Amino acid sequence: MQDPAEMKQEREFRQPDTRTADGAAVKSAVRARQGFSTGRILTVLVVSLVLIVIGFAVSYMGAV
Repeated sequence: MQDPAEMKQEREFRQPDTRTADGAAVKSAVRARQGFSTGRILTVLVVSLVLIVIGFAVSYMGAV
């Protein structure tokens, strides 16, 4: 069973976005905190992980 705060957040999340007078979307606080992943973020993440693995491999080879 969900507590009342969780149920309120769920309702806010499911509501459609409203619009301002100039047409910009206004999101609820719950939706605004969700974020999204873009290709640029994923690229940085993958490159960082690859460089970390290479760094560990180089440091291991240097220790042997």
